[in-house]
Amino acid sequence: KAQRVDFSWNQLADPKFIFHDYSLLETVKEGNPEAQAFFRLLALCHTVMAEEKKEGELNYQAQSPDEGALVTAARNFGFVFWSRTPETITVIEMGKKVSYQLLAVLDFNNVRKRMSVIVRNPEGKMTLYCKGADTIIYERLHPSCNKLKEVTMGHLNEYAGDGLRTLALAYKDLEESYMERWMERHHEASTAMEGREEGLNQLYEDIEKDMMLLGATAVEDKLQDGVPQTIEQLAKADMKIWVLTGDKQETAENIGYSCNMLRDEMKEIFIIAANTADGVKEEL
Repeated sequence: KAQRVDFSWNQLADPKFIFHDYSLLETVKEGNPEAQAFFRLLALCHTVMAEEKKEGELNYQAQSPDEGALVTAARNFGFVFWSRTPETITVIEMGKKVSYQLLAVLDFNNVRKRMSVIVRNPEGKMTLYCKGADTIIYERLHPSCNKLKEVTMGHLNEYAGDGLRTLALAYKDLEESYMERWMERHHEASTAMEGREEGLNQLYEDIEKDMMLLGATAVEDKLQDGVPQTIEQLAKADMKIWVLTGDKQETAENIGYSCNMLRDEMKEIFIIAANTADGVKEEL
């Protein structure tokens, strides 16, 4: 088995974080711009709150374990989410404290299946960072990403086959003139008495396109203790069990087997596909 990565060079690393690929750490330390942008995105695009209980001891409060895991990964690789205010996000990047002006948060919901933040760095450059379901992100990428899309899709399928929960990450550099107009429209939509949600959704659609792919993340979805045994007992009692999932089909099947929801002797496992109200095909 590969040796566990030693993060002791990073005083702000979380000692509980376990990782085994040294090459990724070397790539980041060498200053690879794509690798650094990848972790910068993870340090900026989230809803995590940070608190310093004792001096230098950083704790994260996350709405979901997945989000906590991704922000902690960025932290250990040298992109430490440090603090936030309604107007700023502060990250310690390879030891240097950088404060980003937070221009907008484009919230995640079950229809959008993605979240974005728009930030301005200290040099004045504006960037949109987006993370979300691979199918959704892939529809919104710039054509120049086609080669990376193929490579990344191979990785995503491999991760899903291992039962991991996956996300795709993308960014977009923004022009000053475009952003001035967009922020005006954003203010109008945010304060509208009617059609607020529709107006914001349209604005989000306008800006979350022609993005550049950075890569993908995969997180192990650990079952709570006793889940497989409980489901097995319920099935023996002839109780019908339904699980609704937003995961990729491969991930859903893999988790289905690991929690004893699906068993090898089951002959006919089939996928039910449905069209949602807006015509988007969803697999159930």
